[in-house]
Amino acid sequence: MKTGNAELICTGSELLEGKLNLYPPLFHERLAPLGFTLTREQSSGDRLADIADCIKGALGRADLVLVCGGLGPTFDDLTRQAAAKALGRRLVGSKACAQILALNFGLEKLPPNLKDQAVIVEGAKALENANGTAFGEVITQEHKMLALLPGPRNEWEPMFGSFLNAEIKDFFRRAPLTQAKLRLAGLGEPKAEALLKPAMRKAPALRYTILAGAGLVDFIISGPGPAAVKRAAARCAKAAGPAFYGEGDLTLAQAAGEKLLARKRTLAAAESCTGGLVAKLATDIPGSSRWFLGGAVTYSNAAKVRLLGVKPATLKKHGAVSGECAAEMAAGARKTFGSDYALAVTGIAGPDGGTPDKPAGLVWFALAGPRGTRVLRREFRGGRDYVRARAAVFILDELRKIIK
Repeated sequence: MKTGNAELICTGSELLEGKLNLYPPLFHERLAPLGFTLTREQSSGDRLADIADCIKGALGRADLVLVCGGLGPTFDDLTRQAAAKALGRRLVGSKACAQILALNFGLEKLPPNLKDQAVIVEGAKALENANGTAFGEVITQEHKMLALLPGPRNEWEPMFGSFLNAEIKDFFRRAPLTQAKLRLAGLGEPKAEALLKPAMRKAPALRYTILAGAGLVDFIISGPGPAAVKRAAARCAKAAGPAFYGEGDLTLAQAAGEKLLARKRTLAAAESCTGGLVAKLATDIPGSSRWFLGGAVTYSNAAKVRLLGVKPATLKKHGAVSGECAAEMAAGARKTFGSDYALAVTGIAGPDGGTPDKPAGLVWFALAGPRGTRVLRREFRGGRDYVRARAAVFILDELRKIIK
């Protein structure tokens, strides 16, 4: 089955000046069930000519073009003008859009900035914005569609689900793609590929994508047949072995939490270099209080002694970044919170603070549980945020594996 080609254009000079664009995977997930493959993503600055050039080029290649951003009321929001230029159409005032804005704001007469928001590309269908003033727009031309969406996620995401999804489905009438997303932990992209390649070769007609993060890998399988995708997912999950922890949007913290909950066990955390990141990942999950009792961020030595009962002699002899300190932190957290399991993380996130014996990126871990305490040592290479993220992922993965 031939899939449709879609391209995404994200506007905003900030995307060219250091801001990370996280939107492509989000759009990919929404387009696949509609029978589309995201084949290209472009970032454009706020110049009208640049945006128009991106739109014109994309329409020459793709069946569906999505433009995200540049629909607000400020001087640098020029996506509507760029779309009109690329299509050779005029901008026109929409009475319906003006009435919606007037009703939403309880106004008899719109001020200039809101009046501008009621201007759309000639022939466009406006999509109402539940969380802002910028209307989305859908413009069809022969067998192609151009969709303009506001930039903020809390605006375009509801708009996509409530309106654009149906517009794309009705216009193109493509058979949906089936997707399976396998979630792996504790290995990098090359190792994941090596493990999964034999299983991939058994279904070469399917599409495979590997997305790697800080100690995590998402492996996405796409295809037209649900049965074929399901069989391939089962083969790949088996090939991944212990690295496979779940499917879909299941997080590593959720996977560990579900195992704790199923066994009626509880967890506490003692953190130093991760600064509460493990606790955050746990408490991001609704209902996690059923298995996560609490955590202590003991960044200083004094806090480790006072809150967790780490012995001053341990700190003096081995230092805060040591297996001995990690073990006492975990034991102290388990005692303080009365949990079945407790984890501890202590290390040097960097970039400063390292020594030849204890370099930046060195992290010691401990897991205390009914069967005793396990101590682990790892060195991570990267910036401060990366080291902290890797440390949090590593200890949650080890926790997941030891819960009995």
